[in-house]
Amino acid sequence: MSDWDLETDVLVVGAGGCGLMAAYGAARKGVDVVLLEKNSRLGSNTELSSGSVAAAGTRFQRALDIDGTAEQMAEDVLRKNKGKANPEIVLTLCLKARDVVDLLVDEVGLQLNLNNDADRVGHSFRRMHNPPGRSGAPLVGAMHAALGRFPNFTFADHTPVKRLLEDDSGSVTGVMAGATGDNRIKAGKIILATNGFGANKDMLRRYIPEMAEVEYIGSANSTGEGILWGLELGAAVEHMTGYQGHGYICPGYGSRLSPEIPILGGVMVNIHGDRFSREDQGYSELGGVLLKQPRSVGIMVFDQRIHDILAPTMHFREAIESGALRRGETVDELSAALNIDANRLQTSIDECRAGALVGNDRFGRQLFGDPLRPPFYGAYITGGLAHTQGGLKVDVNARVLRTDGSVIPNLYAGGGTSAGISGDEPEGYLSGNGLLSALSSGLIAGEHAASTLRASRN
Repeated sequence: MSDWDLETDVLVVGAGGCGLMAAYGAARKGVDVVLLEKNSRLGSNTELSSGSVAAAGTRFQRALDIDGTAEQMAEDVLRKNKGKANPEIVLTLCLKARDVVDLLVDEVGLQLNLNNDADRVGHSFRRMHNPPGRSGAPLVGAMHAALGRFPNFTFADHTPVKRLLEDDSGSVTGVMAGATGDNRIKAGKIILATNGFGANKDMLRRYIPEMAEVEYIGSANSTGEGILWGLELGAAVEHMTGYQGHGYICPGYGSRLSPEIPILGGVMVNIHGDRFSREDQGYSELGGVLLKQPRSVGIMVFDQRIHDILAPTMHFREAIESGALRRGETVDELSAALNIDANRLQTSIDECRAGALVGNDRFGRQLFGDPLRPPFYGAYITGGLAHTQGGLKVDVNARVLRTDGSVIPNLYAGGGTSAGISGDEPEGYLSGNGLLSALSSGLIAGEHAASTLRASRN
């Protein structure tokens, strides 16, 4: 009689974007796959995201004559993080991204469109591919539906994993799972896709203490257990101080603005109506800048044109519905609605208009967009934590590595559970890095795990 309650070829832990893609990558190769999720009702960071899939050389870019290669994309990532990521892994993820886009469209059946509204800070070409409404929820839903068509796939919700199991040789052989942690599940390969530790206060206080008490906008499921399990087995970790901040959170409203606003022409001021920093910086590092301002807030000002461009998108629509926006037919009216000095706000708007004429200003802003025209909108914004970027050290095949550089047999990690590609600081995060890592590493892990198992049986 077997000591195991269940046996499978590939076991994936976590049903966010990485886990779903890992399960799909393995199932399409014909091996048996079980996907465990502790609580899908809490959602994943992929669902909460804009669903932006960064990729190069896709059909959507070719249709718009947008040139750009995976190599250039990797250079952008490494430039932003100042070389503080494994260049081989960065390039591998970027090269895999076009396969991800093709798979999502052709096999999963997800509608994607290239976001051609505005450039992104640090992007040398436009590369963001989004589902309808620029929301990650359609991506997750489509992946679940596509996986449901595989007879060799099983999904178990409300089935948390308690710990990993290993044999005397140090090979991972299975997990203890279930509501009470008593179910023993054996697997040939295990892929950890449990995301990072943004919802784990103890881990935040240990690794990123400055963000432990700020507003967190990620999934409550991101409690870091996958990283902790790896550490228990002697795995190495990297970039544990790295994180994606967010500078567009509307305090008190449970919503956020879109990072495209300043690229399209938005102007950012403090509670006095004065500009204090360049608007065209990454939204990750902007979070920390805002937290240092009076009352830890800033105000983003924009116009009807920008409002209408972004109104169909999920996050901006939520900001509208939450009541976070204020409107004024004139600068005076908007200033009164925001309770800031009208003359100083007008001076700030005029300064940006003048900077646009020469392509620079005293803060170093280079992307100005079109000058603002009435009517105007404004909203208070603050900084917060979106998700962590540190995790288990892996190789180019997403296999988890020990501190001595050796592979932990049968164990993979991806997405937020593995070390990210943004380096050690929030400034290293480039827009799109999150889903680039999640989806590409998930597909790589799933395919490699399945192919290795099949090869071992031949």
